Amino acid sequence: MFLLKKVIGFLLMPLPLSLIFLGLGVFLILLLKRRFLARLCMALGLGILLLAANRGISRVLCASLERRYAPAPVGNIANVSPLKACAFVAVLGSGHGNADNLAASQQLSSSGRARLVEGLRLAIHLPDTRLIVSGPRMGDDRQTHARVLADAAVELGFPRTRILEIDTARDTEEETVALARLVAGERAALVTSAYHMPRAMRLAKHAGLAAVACPSDYSDRDGQNTFEIRFFIWDTESLSNSTRAWREYIGLTWSSLRGK
Repeated sequence: MFLLKKVIGFLLMPLPLSLIFLGLGVFLILLLKRRFLARLCMALGLGILLLAANRGISRVLCASLERRYAPAPVGNIANVSPLKACAFVAVLGSGHGNADNLAASQQLSSSGRARLVEGLRLAIHLPDTRLIVSGPRMGDDRQTHARVLADAAVELGFPRTRILEIDTARDTEEETVALARLVAGERAALVTSAYHMPRAMRLAKHAGLAAVACPSDYSDRDGQNTFEIRFFIWDTESLSNSTRAWREYIGLTWSSLRGK
């Protein structure tokens, strides 16, 4: 079921979905001579690709997710409620590579590094907390993602004695369940990408985890009022951001259908 969910989710992403419609259009026009249906499928495929790769559209999709929770305050947060009540800082997993000649911090994906940096910032300002890192071993990984995150934190000067690892949870739902068991009723600062935070907080609430949202890894960091100009720009970064947002909308819908 887990693998089937991942496969279906991948096929519903903008690029695979657009390629499916384009390929179906070619099939219809070459083999079945159904010109109208072929043109409709090809128009849908091209339309999905153009919308997803547009910087303005991708910003709208991401902003509707990223603005639901405010970032943790800048500066000393030791006396900021409700963060000062947290006993743990939990960093949700992302991804990493397996290059032996790279430090653990350089093996992390860009999202993984952004999440870890924010988690370390919070944990340093909250010296009584413990840092929880999460992620299993996937595919050809030589070690768990949790261990790579822990090693990266140690490389950056954080004491390993303050780090706990969750190395069996395969997705956000399993992570929040494992976190709820580990913190045993204590409050945790939950760190993940801003676009991912709405789904993570919904699942955390369902799992009974007392979480404080601490989003990171924002897709838009320039703060400039160039919103109109963005609608005239197409690039692969926008396609990537649209894909992330679309994945979250599908995940939120799936969670809602299951009552989570």
